[in-house]
Formats: sequence, C-alpha cells, structure tokens
Amino acid sequence: MPFKRHLLILTGFVLITQSFGSFAKDFLPAPVESAIKKSGIPKEAISISVDKITSQQGHATFNSHDVIHWQESLGMNPASTMKLVTSLAAMEMLGPQYRWKTDLFTNGQISKGTLRGDLLIRGSGDPKLIPEEVNKLLANLKASGVKNIHGDLIFDRSAYDKSVKESSFSDGDPTRAYNVAPDALLFAFNSFSFQFFPNIENRLVVIKQTPRMANLSIDNNLVVVDGPCTNWRDDITMSLKAEKNSGWVASFHGKYPSACSTANWNIVASDNDQFLSQSLIAAWEDLGGTWGKKPGIKNGQLTESFRPIVTHFGIPLYESVKDINKLSNNVMARQVLLTLALEKNGAPGNTDNGNMVVKSWLKKYQLDMPELVIENGSGLSRIERISSKHLNQVLLLGLNSSTRDYFTESLPIAGVDGTMKHRLMDKLRQYIPKKAEVQAFEKNVSQFPKPIKKYGAYIKTGSLVDVRSISGYVVSKSGQVYAISSFINHRNAGSGRGIHDALMTWLLDDGPQQLHARAH
Repeated sequence: MPFKRHLLILTGFVLITQSFGSFAKDFLPAPVESAIKKSGIPKEAISISVDKITSQQGHATFNSHDVIHWQESLGMNPASTMKLVTSLAAMEMLGPQYRWKTDLFTNGQISKGTLRGDLLIRGSGDPKLIPEEVNKLLANLKASGVKNIHGDLIFDRSAYDKSVKESSFSDGDPTRAYNVAPDALLFAFNSFSFQFFPNIENRLVVIKQTPRMANLSIDNNLVVVDGPCTNWRDDITMSLKAEKNSGWVASFHGKYPSACSTANWNIVASDNDQFLSQSLIAAWEDLGGTWGKKPGIKNGQLTESFRPIVTHFGIPLYESVKDINKLSNNVMARQVLLTLALEKNGAPGNTDNGNMVVKSWLKKYQLDMPELVIENGSGLSRIERISSKHLNQVLLLGLNSSTRDYFTESLPIAGVDGTMKHRLMDKLRQYIPKKAEVQAFEKNVSQFPKPIKKYGAYIKTGSLVDVRSISGYVVSKSGQVYAISSFINHRNAGSGRGIHDALMTWLLDDGPQQLHARAH
C-alpha cells in the first residue's frame, strides 16, 4: 500500500478520536471493573486500548476511533501478542507467498544410480521443515537419478549466526517444545511426538512416534487403569536418552487413564544433528533409497567443490503465519524474524538485524514506538515491550495492508480454534440474531476482510508466568468492529483471564454503542 495512504489513515487515527471522547478518557466498563476487583490485580498493572474501526464508504480503507485508552501508552510485556508485529511485518516485506529454500549439494558424482560423494544440506531457516516436506526433498533427489548414497551427510547452518542459539530464551526446561531454539536446519521443531492409544481389553497402551527415526527404540511400561482423563501426565514418567550408537531410547513408565482416548507427549531432542540425521536416514530408506555405507555426520559450509542437485521450496509464509498466530508457535515466529534479517541484510542472520528491519518497517508508516523492545519477535521474553496503543495501531495497519485477508485469517477464533478454542464458548452460543439484525450486521461489515465478517472474537493470546495478554478484533452483534489490545503484567496475572473475557463480552454486546447513545 502506498506510503501516503497509510499516512492519511494514521493521521485519521488522531483526528477522529473525539467521537467517543465523552467516555474514553480513564474509562473502564462496569463489567471490567467488576472483574478486576474479583481478580485482586491492581489497575496499575493493566493496560487496555480499544478502538472502533470504520471503513470509508465504497473503499476498503479503515480508520480508528478511540473507545478505551486505559494506560495505553505504557510500555508493557505483551507475551505472545508480539507475534502480530513479527508476522505482519514479514508478510508485508516478503509477501505472503514467500517460500523458504532447502538445497542439496554434492562434492561427488552420480553414476548408475549411486552418488559417490558427500551430500550437503543447506537450510535457510524454513520454520516448517516437517517430515512431509523432507519426503518431498528426498523424492526429488531420487527423481534426479540417485538410488544409493555412498558418502557422508553435511549440515550447512551458516544462514544463522551462532549467537542466535547461544542467546536463546529458556525458562529452564529445555525439553518443552515452546523452548526450542532457532535453527537454520530446523526439522520437525526438533521434537519427538509420541501418541498414546489405550487398549482397554488387555490394559496396555500402544505408543506410536513421529517423525520416524532410523535408530529409535521405545521401552513401553504403561498400563491402562480406570479413571478420568485429567492430569494424565501426573502418573507417567518419561525419559529420552541418546545412545552411543547414534540411537535413542524413549522410556515410559506408569498408569494411563482409560478415559483418555488418545494423547500426545512431545519432547525436544537434545542433539539437533542426531535428530535430523536419523530422520533423514529413515526417510530415505522409506522411499526405497539405500546407503553404500553408514553415513558420517558433519557440520560444514558450502564451498566451490560442491554443485547443486535439488532445491526444495517449503510451504508459503502465510501458512506458517497461521501456525504462529493460531497455535502461538514460538520458534516459528523467531525464525520468521531471522528470515527478515537474512533477506534484508544477508547471511548470517541474527536477531539484532531482524529487530532493525521491523523497526524500519514501522517507521516507514510513521509509527514511532519509543517504548518498543523486540528481543526475538515471539514474545517468549522477559524484556520485550510495546504499548497497547501501538499494538492497536499495528492492528489498524493490518486491516489496511494488502495482506489483510491472510493476516486476519491467522488469528485464533473464540470458541472455534487455536488458543481461543475454549474461550467465550457459552457467550457466543447464546446469541441467535433476528433477520433485521442480520441485515444490519451484514451492512456494517461489508467492507471488512472476509475472515472477520462474522460475529465473534478474533484474538491472539499471550501468557507468561506473570503476563496475560490479548490483541485482535471483536465483531459485535450489530457488526461494529473493534481493535483491542490489553496487557496484564503482575505476579497474579494468571487470575486475569476473567478481565479479558469481560472486556471482549462487553464489546460483543455493543457496550460502546450503548454508552454512546446514553451520552447523547
């Protein structure tokens, strides 16, 4: 979108705030006040920004009007709502159809179906290099005439600076999937996924595992016991050990409740190289490929002695953005920030360069955010900061972006999917609109992107030990669209969900419209 157009939109943000001015300053709705009192969280630990969004008649150009700005200029920890900044910046600068490359090179020759030489795999930080994508990569290698590989595997991770992994945030539990560190050759989120299937008759549990590994054994000592499917992990102990022979042993001991039809246990691999190599070996064999010898595993970089064989393009950026926002995938968000650094500043990419790229993008639209701190772009951070006011401006920018459909489609939908799947369910089910209400609703939302043309809440959530946050769009009963960002930064933030639910419910019920009517 042209720069001048965005400048007019953002100028309009300032000029049109008077329409709700009679109750906007230092105002909190009664239901929100009540929820705050019940939570025991002080108001000083809360920031809320709500804007009514309108479109110009006949144009898909959107403006904002202040509704609530409670401490909205205060820089606060946004947790995972920071992903909205990262994902929108990436889609605007790279394009939603952007695809990551994973390349295969060799320093040898292919003769009669045998590759005699090393196979170098160079990554570019594809955040969704999952088993299905690796199978496509290796299938293309086989289609090029290779049936047997007689050489070693070399992993080229030079797209990322070493500082990226060394400075990775962790809460002290490296086995949890949300703590996975970025990797230029990140495969399957560097995580094992074990699926449990109980057999009630023989009281045993079948365990299946993905991705398939060439040298993994499962020591299964689980038994089925009668009981509800609540806190089922509490009675199970699990360990994952890397063996000297490049294999893994996953051990499970304990009791599995019969009420759990299926369940998943995910755990991060301690050795990236071993995890990737054993998966590649298994995938190649599953395709009918063979090895002339057991391949050695090395880390290295592309040199002139290598020539290209295969280039694989991963899934488009907008598909990754769906996972980032709906499922709040931390490592994918971090890889997207590093991709911005790679594409705009060249390799090796690092988070500092990614931060500068995002801030330059914001300045292009004259969005000056002095409080903004980006550590890794995912919100999994103790130091990241943004104000609710400025995050709302990002939401407005998202509606005026050429990528608006992809951006809004990536948001979790209350009562439907993602991290909002179980939020506001009872509230949303209660409302059955009348015909006249439907007609009015459709008229009001006609200019908005299709993904948010329905009554409901389209909200990115965020949580850390002492943070709860929401940011996105609420579409009310009458079809009014509101941009909403709210942060709670307090040791008791975990009890603040009711505050955010009360705020969203008030908007769903056209609370601002009712107050505006009373004021006139």
